[in-house]
Amino acid sequence: MVPLGWIGGVTGMVLSTIISLYASTLMAKIHQYGEKRHIRYRDLAGFMYGYRAYVIVWGLQYANLFLINIGFIILGGQALKAFYLLFREDHEMKLPYFIIIAGLACVIFAVSVPHLSALGVWMAVSTFLSIVYFSIAFALCLKDGMHN
Repeated sequence: MVPLGWIGGVTGMVLSTIISLYASTLMAKIHQYGEKRHIRYRDLAGFMYGYRAYVIVWGLQYANLFLINIGFIILGGQALKAFYLLFREDHEMKLPYFIIIAGLACVIFAVSVPHLSALGVWMAVSTFLSIVYFSIAFALCLKDGMHN
């Protein structure tokens, strides 16, 4: 959104929020369609448009999930490398090693969470770390603002 500037960026964010809200509202309205409760998009597509739509939506959902996860792992590897370069400037470790480390962290997380109900502990840790991060960032901003 940066190339759009303040007006274009804010307008784009508001429009994307409205479109997302509208799409979510439509999905909520047809959640129970035809006397049957549909808990997945592919079930709804299969019920309304047939088996072919079920398979297409299933494929698109898993392709999307797969590509997003790959993107997050690569982004995590880049962040780890940037953090590494803060302390060592020797460039000994290359980006693929950091991507592997991020991927292994994702695998360990996926294996350690047996079901969605077990995410409660992870959410508590995540909340705590977010508060710590915010506090440090706020303190550093105050410190930097007072020195300038």
